[in-house]
Amino acid sequence: MKEQIKAIFYPDSVAIVGASTVPGKAGARRTASLLDSGYKGKIYLINPTRDYIYGRKVYKRLTEIEEEVELALIVVRKEFLLDALRDAAKKGVKASIIITAGFSDATEEGRRLNQQILSIAKESGMRIVGPNCSGIFSAPANLNLLGLPPIKSGNISLVSQSGNVIDSIVHYARLRGIGFNKIISIGNAIDLGIHEYLEFLGNDPETKVIACYIEGIKDGARLVQIARDITKKKPIVAIKVGRTKAGSRAAHSHTGSMTGDDFICDEAFKQAGIIRVNAIDELFDITSVFDTDIPFPKGKGVAILSEGGGDNAIAADNIEQFGLDVPLLSEETQQKLKPYTMEGVGISNPVDYGGKAEEAPHEIIPPCCKACLEDPAIDIVLITGFLGGYREIIGDYIEEFEEEACHKLVSLLREYKKPIIVNTSFAREKIKALDILRNNNIPVIESSIRAAHCISALVRYAEARRRSFSFPQLPDLRTEKGLSIIEKVYAKGHINLLETEAREFLKACGIPMIPDYFAKSLDDAIKGAEQIGYPVALKVVSRKIQHKYDVGGVKLGITDRDKLINAFNEIMENVQKVTKDIEGILILPMVPPPGKVECLASVIRDKNFGTIITFGLGGVFTEVFRDISVRVLPVAEEDIDSMIKEIKAYPILKGIRGKKPKDIKAVKDLLIRLAKIAEDYPEIEEIELNPFMVHEKGISIVDTLITLRKKNV
Repeated sequence: MKEQIKAIFYPDSVAIVGASTVPGKAGARRTASLLDSGYKGKIYLINPTRDYIYGRKVYKRLTEIEEEVELALIVVRKEFLLDALRDAAKKGVKASIIITAGFSDATEEGRRLNQQILSIAKESGMRIVGPNCSGIFSAPANLNLLGLPPIKSGNISLVSQSGNVIDSIVHYARLRGIGFNKIISIGNAIDLGIHEYLEFLGNDPETKVIACYIEGIKDGARLVQIARDITKKKPIVAIKVGRTKAGSRAAHSHTGSMTGDDFICDEAFKQAGIIRVNAIDELFDITSVFDTDIPFPKGKGVAILSEGGGDNAIAADNIEQFGLDVPLLSEETQQKLKPYTMEGVGISNPVDYGGKAEEAPHEIIPPCCKACLEDPAIDIVLITGFLGGYREIIGDYIEEFEEEACHKLVSLLREYKKPIIVNTSFAREKIKALDILRNNNIPVIESSIRAAHCISALVRYAEARRRSFSFPQLPDLRTEKGLSIIEKVYAKGHINLLETEAREFLKACGIPMIPDYFAKSLDDAIKGAEQIGYPVALKVVSRKIQHKYDVGGVKLGITDRDKLINAFNEIMENVQKVTKDIEGILILPMVPPPGKVECLASVIRDKNFGTIITFGLGGVFTEVFRDISVRVLPVAEEDIDSMIKEIKAYPILKGIRGKKPKDIKAVKDLLIRLAKIAEDYPEIEEIELNPFMVHEKGISIVDTLITLRKKNV
C-alpha cells in the first residue's frame, strides 16, 4: 500500500485521461496546471478526439502507451469512467485519481458504480483517490493536478474532503504567503481513507504540520489510533464540520458520508491529540504557529505584558476563556519588574509597563519579558498592544528602538526556550521589527482572541506530545457462562437481555454485583425481600420495557411487608397497561444514601468511531447535565484516568467540603473491564449501567441494560 500511496505524491510518470484545452473544462485546467508545474517525470495525455494538445502527442487510450504509467488522473464523463479505469488496471497503474462525480452511496446507482470501481482496482492492486475529488499537489515532485494557479512550496500538508474548500484554502494561503508541501482532495474516499493519508503524511519527512478539512468519518477508531501515533511527532489541525444539524446535512449531501455525533467527534479528536478548529482563518493561525520552530510549553501558565491596562484585560479574559492560567507572579519576579513599570502602578499579572515602553521599547519590554520567563510559574509570554506601531504613534526615531527590542526578544526565546507570542494591531503591516520576530519563531498575530487560541493549541499539543500509554492486561473474558447467556437470548429470538440475564452476564465477566432476588409471584417477592433484608427496591422484569421508570415499573425504599405488597401490586397494574409480557419482579437492597454518587458507564458501537466507552454523572442527572466523557476503544489506562477526571462532577468524587473521597479506583476497574467485555464479545451492541453508585469503598450497580447486535451483523 505504501508504494501505491507514494506513487500519488512522487510518481515517475503521470497520465491525464480526459486531457483537454477547452476553457473551463476540469480536464483543461488540470492539463494546464500539470504542464505549468515544472514536473520532471513523463507526461501522457489521453483524449480519443485529439492528436496533439499544447504540441504534445495525445493517445486515444491508456493501453496505447508503451512505457510504464504510475499515476493516472481520470476526468471523463461518468459513462466512460469504468472503461478508462479498466485500461488503467491493464496498464498496471499504481493509483488513479478520479475527478468524475456522481458516485454517492446515497443512491443505488452510486453504490453499484462504487462497487464496480473497487472491484476493478482490487483485481490489479491499484488504489483509488476519490471519486468526486479535485486532484493532488506535491511540492517535492513539482506536481500540480488541482487545476489551480502555481502554489507556493512549504511545510504544511493538507487533506480535504472538499475540493471547493481546497480552492478557498489555497487562495487564503496565497494572501498570507503560506506554502504547502502536499495537498490531497480525497472526495468520496471509497478506497483510500483519511487515516491512510494521515499515516503516510505522518511518516513523511517533508511534512511538518498536517491540516485537515473533514466532513464525514467512516473508520474513526483507526483514525484515532493513527493520529495518536502521529501527534507524538507532528501536529494535526482539523476543521470537522457537522457541529449543527444544518452543517451535518450539508456535509452529508455533499460527500455521501454521514457525520457522527459531534460530541463523540470532539472527544475522539481530544483523545487522538488532534487540534480541532472551526474556520479557515483559525486553521492557518494555528498551522502557521506550528510551522515555526517555536518551543513547546511545559505547562499552561501565561504572563501577559502590555503598555496599557485595556489590552491586558482583553488578553487575560481570552487566555482564561481557553482554559489557560494567568498566575500571580512571584515576589521575586515583581521586584525584578519594578524598575520597568510606571510608578504607582501595581505589579501583578498582566504586567502593565505603561508609556515607558512607548518611548524606550528596547529598554523596557525585553527586561520585563526576561523577568517573566525566569518565573517558574510562567510557561508562555504573551506581549499584547501595539508593538511595531510605536514609530507611527510616537515618532520615526523609535523605529530602531523597536527593532533592537525585537532582536532582544529573539535572544530571550533562544535562551529560555519558552514560547513568546506577540499580539499587535499592526500585525498586517510590513514592519521590519515584526519581521524580525516572524523570521525567528515568534508568531505575530493581530487578534487577541486568535492569539489566545494559538497559545491554547500549543499547550494542548505539548500535552499530547508528552503522553505515554499503558494498556490494561486482563484475561480473556469470553467464557462458556457468558456465551451461554447470549446464545439463550438469541435462541428465543431476542436481542435485549432481561435485567436478570444482564446481571448474570456481568457476574460471569467478573464485575461485582449487589445481591438480588428474582420473584415470579407476590409470595415469592415477600420471601425475597425478607431474604435480602429491608429496605428494598422493586423493578419489573420484561423484555418489552427497557426504561422501567417511565412506565411506573420501579418502587424504591420499601421498608416492610405491607409496603412491599402495595408496591408489587402497583407495579403490576402500571406495567400491564403497557404490556402483558412480564417475567417477574427483581428485588434489590436499597443502597444507603449517605456518601454515594450516582454515575453512568456504558459501551456502545458507534457507526463512525466503532466501539466507544462513556462515563459521567448518572441517574436523573444524566439527561439534565450531560456531564459525560467519551473515549474510543482500545483505551489505555491513561484514557480511563483522564475521562474520569474531566467530568465536571469529578471534585465530588474526590471529596469536597469535608466529604471523604469516593472509590475512584473501583470506577477505573469497572471501566477497564467494560472495555474488555466489548472487545471480547462482538455480539454486544450496547451495555449501560445507569446508575451505579460510587461509595467510599466499592461500587453498587443498581440498573443494567444490555442489547445484542442482530444475529446477521
